[in-house]
Amino acid sequence: MDTMLNGEYLKIANTPMMWAMVIPTVVMVLVQGYVFIKHAVDKAHLVGLTREETKEAIRVAAITSIGPGFSMFTAMIAMMAILGGPFSWLRLSIIGTIVTEMLGATAGAQAMGVALGGPEFGVIAFTCSVWIITLNTWGFFIVNLLFAHKLEVVKVAVEKRDIYMFNAVGSCIMIGCVAMFLAGQMVSNNAIQFGRFSAGVAGFCVMLVLMQIAKKFPKLAEYNLGIALIAGILIAQAIVQ
Repeated sequence: MDTMLNGEYLKIANTPMMWAMVIPTVVMVLVQGYVFIKHAVDKAHLVGLTREETKEAIRVAAITSIGPGFSMFTAMIAMMAILGGPFSWLRLSIIGTIVTEMLGATAGAQAMGVALGGPEFGVIAFTCSVWIITLNTWGFFIVNLLFAHKLEVVKVAVEKRDIYMFNAVGSCIMIGCVAMFLAGQMVSNNAIQFGRFSAGVAGFCVMLVLMQIAKKFPKLAEYNLGIALIAGILIAQAIVQ
């Protein structure tokens, strides 16, 4: 039987020891970023870039990253409420997509027979979610290590028959995964969970509106996910109350 229910598990999830355990990995990511940028600058002349053009490219990239960075920040706030600050910071520093992380967290909760972040989501369910999220990453590493250098051959072969097939299959897989986990949250125990259903529908509607706005203001597209998440939560809270 699980322990530390009703959010009590967050006392462990936010302990100084958890922060100490994740800091080395985040520091390593920062070091890797520095190494990549340094090598890119040193080899820029090989592709015909001058020193001034290289500096301009770095400046533009830094400004452009503010949008996605803000999106990740808003997404991390939502993730922190369920998985705590240290682990959320770690995962979004090395993966950068809340969709993948929340799918893993939901799978961990469902494996323990509870709802993610619900009253019965305790320290054991939290640990299960952490393990699933972490082990889920190894699939990326193994596939990249063994097959990444061959995927371009497959992509070219597929696109000879249908230029859109490769992207369409990837999109369909992601939509199917998200839909499956969303439906599991909205309907449980053979009944519709009104609060979660409201959050799902509200977030979906807000995202549709934001996507239309982004057509006129493309730079706003990076903020869509974070805004839709927060809007869905706030709207559902207002409806339930």
